[in-house]
Amino acid sequence: MDKITGDEEGNVNDISELKQAESLEKFDEQVTAAEEELRQQMEELILTTLYKELRQSEDELKRQFNVITMNNELIALSEERYKTLVNNSHDVIFCCDLKGAFTTINKKFCEAVDLPKESIIGKTINDIQDDLGYIQKWNEAFTKVITDGNANSFTYRYERNLGSRIIGYYDVTLSPLFDLRKKIIGVIGTNRDITTTIENENKIKHMTYYDGITDLPSRVLFLERLDNAIELSKKKSNHVIIIILNIDNFKTINNTLGYAMGDILLVETAARLLKCIKGKDTVSRLNGDEYGLLLENVEHEDDIVNLLKRIGKIFDEPFRVKDESISLTASIGVSIYPDDGDTNEELLNNAATAMLVAKKFGKNRLEFFNFKMKHEFLKTSNIERLLRKAINNNEFILYYQPQYTITGKLRGFEALIRWNSPEMGLLNPMEFIPIAEETGLIIQIGKWVLNTAILACKKYNDKHGCDFIMSLNISPLQFRQKGFGEFVIKAIKSSGLKPRSLELEITESSFINNYDSVAKELKNLRDFGVRIALDDFGTGYSSLSYLKKLPIDLLKIDKSFIQEIDFSNPHNDLTESIIALVNKLNIKTIAEGVETLEQLNFLTNAKCDYVQGYYFGKPSAEELMDDIIKKAVKK
Repeated sequence: MDKITGDEEGNVNDISELKQAESLEKFDEQVTAAEEELRQQMEELILTTLYKELRQSEDELKRQFNVITMNNELIALSEERYKTLVNNSHDVIFCCDLKGAFTTINKKFCEAVDLPKESIIGKTINDIQDDLGYIQKWNEAFTKVITDGNANSFTYRYERNLGSRIIGYYDVTLSPLFDLRKKIIGVIGTNRDITTTIENENKIKHMTYYDGITDLPSRVLFLERLDNAIELSKKKSNHVIIIILNIDNFKTINNTLGYAMGDILLVETAARLLKCIKGKDTVSRLNGDEYGLLLENVEHEDDIVNLLKRIGKIFDEPFRVKDESISLTASIGVSIYPDDGDTNEELLNNAATAMLVAKKFGKNRLEFFNFKMKHEFLKTSNIERLLRKAINNNEFILYYQPQYTITGKLRGFEALIRWNSPEMGLLNPMEFIPIAEETGLIIQIGKWVLNTAILACKKYNDKHGCDFIMSLNISPLQFRQKGFGEFVIKAIKSSGLKPRSLELEITESSFINNYDSVAKELKNLRDFGVRIALDDFGTGYSSLSYLKKLPIDLLKIDKSFIQEIDFSNPHNDLTESIIALVNKLNIKTIAEGVETLEQLNFLTNAKCDYVQGYYFGKPSAEELMDDIIKKAVKK
């Protein structure tokens, strides 16, 4: 190999260094370029990130701005709505500071005080109100609100003269107004007009305390005044008089003339009664056609007597209603404090009891209460209560009293009801039948009697091969019931009893006011075969014309005639004449209540057809009927 010289070696080194330098320069350039590229990328990244953040921030700011704008609009709208609602409210609305000066008011406030807004703002209640009573109440409530921090209310009666005098009522409410730190900074208030509410309450109160037709005090107010009169009487040791007046037969007036006419009569009666009293005395319409009169501080008996005379006279003159002349009567009951009771209810009830007794004894009369009367009334009420129970519990039984021909042959039986009450024992008809008729319970009882008697008659006729007659009483109320005839015929057909074995006893009161329909019903029953007997002839409104017109098989001579039979008694001629006359009309006669041989002999001579009474046998229970029949058959 050729040797390299020093110069050549030096050149080589220079070239090598030059190449290294060039390589380094290129590397630096590459690094620089890479750095520049990296820098540019970083700038681009930074710019992009910043842009995004800025963009997002801008969007968020825009969103928040929109929310704020919307909220401001909503607040403004809410404030506008609030102002509209407040200004258009029917309530008076206001705010005031801690000194009571008004800071905010609505239109209704201006209308209420009849002042413009400018004359109210900054003023106190003392400056704009003339009513000293209202000012005092308002200031008292205001002071309590700012002192206690609680709402306070009161009711205020106002009067205004706006063309006409107006009276109304406000419900005033004051409430504390707090800042964010719960510190009271003022008072907000409302005046709500409650005039309609108060008026309605007054109407309801008036309806409670006064009658709607006559405008007299009602039962409620009457009892309150009676209670006060009793308390006053205790201090003064005088008397209080309670009078109950009930118009007789008023239901008939309503049914025939109409309720409008009835109301006019009630008003006229009230007006006449008011003229009878003096001073603090009270006339009340208690209910229906019943009035109550209260006399307070009565010291002399003459006061009662004179009042009762005045009351009696108001019905002397007929009532004129729409060209109609109507005569009324009334039944009156009186009770006296302290003699007849200690409490208002007791005294009123006792006066009502006396009035019912007056009704019972013929109406158009007056009765003073006594405790015997109350005992009888309570007994009657108790019987009525137990009667309703007795119907459901099947507590009734039938007794049977034999009837004979005048020659002594058994004709049949009269069915007589008895009541075996668990509470009161065995009762006879006179103790409960009148009550059953008054209450209408006789309808149900009568149906049971009819069915039971028919079945008993069928049983004994079949058992003994006889044609005995079963006689039973029919209440006028029962007889006048629609469908009564159909019910009787159905009961006979259902039992299989021969129609001629049933005899229905009716009284004259059954047809006094309804002759035509009664006669038709009787004829239908008689055509079917049922026997008809007229009971208690001669004790009521007896008329021989009835005997000619009514389809009657038998006339029953009342026991009052039989008991007076005495051969030295001239009234015997009347009994004998009745029997003779009835026989000429082809009507049979039966005498009830025969108790002596003398009576029987008289009836035999008078040619009476049938008899019954204790002389022949008392009413007996069903289980004894077999013995009675067997003895009669043997004869």
